[in-house]
Amino acid sequence: MKPIPRGHPRAGRACALLAVALLALVPSAPLRAQACAGLPAERATPDGQGGCLALVPVEGPARDAAAPRALVAMIHGDGTGSLEQRHVDAWLRVGEALAAGDRVVALVIRPGYRSPAGDSSGWANPRDDDYTAANVARVAGALAALRQAHRPRHVVLVGHSGGAATAALVLGRHPGAADAALLLGCPCDVPPWRRHRDAQRGHGDRPWHASLNPLDFVASIPQATPVIVATGMRDDNTLPLFARRWTEKASAAGVDARNEDVPGLGHAGILRWDGIASRVEALLAALER
Repeated sequence: MKPIPRGHPRAGRACALLAVALLALVPSAPLRAQACAGLPAERATPDGQGGCLALVPVEGPARDAAAPRALVAMIHGDGTGSLEQRHVDAWLRVGEALAAGDRVVALVIRPGYRSPAGDSSGWANPRDDDYTAANVARVAGALAALRQAHRPRHVVLVGHSGGAATAALVLGRHPGAADAALLLGCPCDVPPWRRHRDAQRGHGDRPWHASLNPLDFVASIPQATPVIVATGMRDDNTLPLFARRWTEKASAAGVDARNEDVPGLGHAGILRWDGIASRVEALLAALER
C-alpha cells in the first residue's frame, strides 16, 4: 500500500482515527473533587505541613455558645487513595449518632485521598501502604489546627481500619494531638496483619515497607489516655487478635486501654455498631474524671 502523502485529506482523517484508537486504550482519569485549598474554611483545615486536609462537618443540634466539650474527629479506612460517596455517607450516619450540642463532629479526609467532599494534600498509595510518618504528621497537624479553631476541652478520635491505625499512630507519635480514641477494626500490628491478608488472598508475602506499625509506639502514649479498641467477632480482615495485642501492650505501658470483641459484626459492619456513641461518651467521661 502506498503511503498517504502529507496534506492529503485522507491523512488528516487517518490521524484522527488513530488518536481515537489511542484514547480508547488509555483508562479515563477519575473526576477529581475540589482541592482542599479551594474549599470553604469550614470544609478544610491546615495540616501543619504547608497543605490542608478536607473535612466533612456533621450537622447536628444547635451548638452551645460556650467552647465545645469535645471535638470528635472521625478518620476513614483505606481505599486505594479514593473515597466514594457511599463511604462518606456511612461516616455521616456515624457522625449523626455522635452529634450533640456540646461537640463538633467532622470526618477528616486522610492525606492524599480524593473524595466527593474534596481532595486532601499529601500522598496516598494506590496499594494502601501509606501509614507513613509524613501522613501521620499531617493528621496531627490538622488536629492541632482544629483544636485551635474550636477550643474544645477534649479531642477524641474515632478511626476505622486504616483510620484506626492512623489514630493509634497519632496517639503514639504526636502525644497531645488527641486526648482519647475509639479504634474500630484496627490493624494495630501491621506486619503480621499483612502476612494474614496475603495468605488470605493466596499469594506470597507482600509486606508494607512504607507504613509505621502502631504497636511500636504505645510506650509514647501519655499514661492514662483512655482508648477503646473494638473489633467485630466476624471480622476476618483485621481480626480481634491484632487489636487485643495492641491493647495488652498499651495497658502494660500505663494507657487506659480496653478491648471489646463485638458479636455478630464484620470488618465493615463495625461502622453500624450501635455502641459507637456510648463508647465515645464513655471516653469523654473518663477524660473528665
